Amino acid sequence: MISRSLIRRLRITFSRGLGITARQLGPAIDFQCGPQGLFICTQNDQIALEYHLPGEQPNVSFALPFDFLRRCEGTKDEPVTLSLAGDSVTAEWTDSGIPQSAQFEQEVFGDFPELPERMAANPSQLIVALNAASEVADNDSSRYALNHLRLRSRDGQIAASDGRQLLLQSGFSFPWDNEVLIPVNRLLSSSDLQSNAEVQIGCTEDWTCLRSGPWTVWLLVNKKDRFPQVDDVAPSVNSVTSTMLISDADAEFLSKAVKRLPSNDNLNHPVTVDLNGAVSIRAQGNDDPQPTEVVLTSSRRDGEAIKISTNRHFLAWAVQMGFRAVEVHGQESPLVCREPERTYVWAALGKAGIIAATPEAIRIESERVTNTSSQPTRRTHPTMSKSESYPPHNRLPKTDNTENESSITPLQVAEALRDSLKESLTHTRELIATLKKRKKQSRLVENTLANLKQLQDVA
Repeated sequence: MISRSLIRRLRITFSRGLGITARQLGPAIDFQCGPQGLFICTQNDQIALEYHLPGEQPNVSFALPFDFLRRCEGTKDEPVTLSLAGDSVTAEWTDSGIPQSAQFEQEVFGDFPELPERMAANPSQLIVALNAASEVADNDSSRYALNHLRLRSRDGQIAASDGRQLLLQSGFSFPWDNEVLIPVNRLLSSSDLQSNAEVQIGCTEDWTCLRSGPWTVWLLVNKKDRFPQVDDVAPSVNSVTSTMLISDADAEFLSKAVKRLPSNDNLNHPVTVDLNGAVSIRAQGNDDPQPTEVVLTSSRRDGEAIKISTNRHFLAWAVQMGFRAVEVHGQESPLVCREPERTYVWAALGKAGIIAATPEAIRIESERVTNTSSQPTRRTHPTMSKSESYPPHNRLPKTDNTENESSITPLQVAEALRDSLKESLTHTRELIATLKKRKKQSRLVENTLANLKQLQDVA
C-alpha cells in the first residue's frame, strides 16, 4: 500500500532525475518489499534512483511501467492498494470518494547498482554545494567535460565551469582516491534532496552514490573525458585593484533589479559596474536615449576607483550564493568572489562595453539603511581606505571645559568657519546641479515610465 501523494512525489523526482517529459514513456519502476520496508527504484544509463519507505512488508517484488505513477498519482494521502495476479498488477484507490481501478502488466527490471563499500558522512551543505555547481556547469557542452562536476578527494573539492565562469567549493569528505567526474543532473536541485539530513557519499568502479534521507542516488562516473585545469584560473589576491563590498540590505535588491535593467546584448547581458564614489550598476538598451543606473546606497568600494563591464547574470548569481565581496583585478581580468572554502570566478567583458556616467541617466537608488550593523565588510584581508583613516578636518574639536575652549585661538576659529562655509557652498552647488539634472530627466521619464516603474517596485 502506498499513498497517492507519495506516488506524485516519486513521479516528479524520477522525471526530473531521468530527464523525461510527460510525452515520454519512461523506464520501468521496480518495487522490492521485505522486512526493511518498501524500496522503489528506477534507472537509465546515467542515473539510478531509489526511495525507501520504512515499515515491514511481505517479501514480494515486481516491476511496473512508468505510466503507473502517472495514472495513480494525486495530491492527497489516499492509499493505493496493489494486488498481484500472475503477470499483472491491479491498483485500486478512490478519487474524491469514487472508486478507481487500473491494471498493469509486469515489466522486466535490469541489474541495479550496488552500494559502495565505503560511505563518508557529510553535512547537508553538500547537496547545496552540488546544486550550486550544477547551475554553473554547461549542460550542452561538447568539449572537455563541462557538463560534469569534478569531485576531488584530497581537498574535498567540487569544481564546475562552463568556460566563462568557475565555482570551486571545498571542505567535503570523499572516500576515494584522486577525482571523479559525475554528470550534471537536475535532481541535485530537488527539494526532496535538499533537507537538513546528513548526506553520505561513496563510489564504486562505475557509480558515485549519494544518500540523503529516504533517497539514494547513483550517478555514472565519466572515465573517458577530462575536466579542464582550473586551479590557477583565479588571479592572486595580491593583484586586487578594488573590491565591491555589497551590504546585506543591497544584496536582494541587486539580484532582482539587475535582471530588469535594459540590455543591448542578449548573449553577454552586459552591465557596467562603476566603483567611483557610489557603487552603481549601469545599463542601456539600443533604443534608450540615456542609460538606467541602479545605485547601491549602503554598499561601498575598497581600493581604487574603476569601471568594469560584466555579465549581469554572473554578478546576480554571486550575490544569490551569498558572496558579499567582489574583487576587481582590472578591466580585462576575471572578477573573483573568494571565501576560505569557496571561490567564484567569471570573465569580465572588457573595456569596449563600459557605459560612461552621465547626469541624464535614469537613477534608481536602493533603500537607504541607517543601521551600521548592515554595512558591508570584507570577510578576508580587511583594509581601510585613506578617506576612512583620518577624521574630518573642518570641525572644531569637542571640549567639555572652558580651559580647553580658551586654548582655541581666533585664527583657528576663523579657519574652521571658512572650511564650514566651503563645505556648505559645495553642498549648495551639488543641490543646484541635482535640481537641473532632475529638470532634464523629467522630459525622459514619459518614454521610460514602464521600465522605471518595474525598478521602483523592486526598490
